[in-house]
Amino acid sequence: MSPEYISVKPGFGGLEGSYEDAEVVFLGIPLDSTSSYRTGTRFGPSRIREASLNLETHLMSLGVELEERWRVADLGDLLLSSELGEDGRRIREAVKGLLEDGKIPALLGGEHTLTLFSLQAFGEVYLLQLDAHRDLREEYLGSRINHATVMRRVLERLDPGRLIQLGVRSSSSGEARFAEERGIRCYTSEQLLAEGRKAVEEVRREVGSSPVYLTLDVDVLDPAFAPAVSTPEPGGLSSLDLLRILRGLKGLNIRGFDVVEVAPPFDTGQTAFAAARAIYELLGILL
Repeated sequence: MSPEYISVKPGFGGLEGSYEDAEVVFLGIPLDSTSSYRTGTRFGPSRIREASLNLETHLMSLGVELEERWRVADLGDLLLSSELGEDGRRIREAVKGLLEDGKIPALLGGEHTLTLFSLQAFGEVYLLQLDAHRDLREEYLGSRINHATVMRRVLERLDPGRLIQLGVRSSSSGEARFAEERGIRCYTSEQLLAEGRKAVEEVRREVGSSPVYLTLDVDVLDPAFAPAVSTPEPGGLSSLDLLRILRGLKGLNIRGFDVVEVAPPFDTGQTAFAAARAIYELLGILL
């Protein structure tokens, strides 16, 4: 069965671009099935879109006017069920269809578990994970598939050497041992704040021209800048720190990305705006 979509107007940034001409295609994934602390990520896509309508499209830092370079469309939100396995299939098939049409999928979450299903549509990629947490638990609260185990499940089909974690500052001892045993590279938030440019350059050298999937869990930001996330963790990046890191990735072969874990019920708009601004920066380095 083909994926079904719920039309959303206006789309991200008020886009009216045609699917046929688009290089980047937005798709909302209102997944909110396994949250263990705060729920409400199903409202993330709509609030991120709303915030995007109130941001300027001229990126001073990159000297780019996005309105002059739009090759973007927004399909709306993927219609989900109430069963995680079925929802995973729908996400995988939707992303697969975008890739077959030569598009760059841009997913608006939704909880972080969606990354597992999205990546199942890709071949071999480097996975850049911007996140406060490692998400490498074998199981959490009796489940093997959830927001805290998503990267552990991803590594069942992805070479651990192709996972690079940025901004991490929270980990269980078991996750730390697993990461060390598997050689997973990690730059903590403190490392990025101290030597962000050096860390990004190391990532660029490692990745080279290989295909890249980028997953941005908005809790990589300090709660002072993004309070409305599912599992806030103090000691994170500022909004400007994040934008500078994203700018440093310009030129990488990014074939898809997602932005996850915005929980609007706990927001006055601050977190959704931070997410939307980060997405504009991503468009700036892609288009």
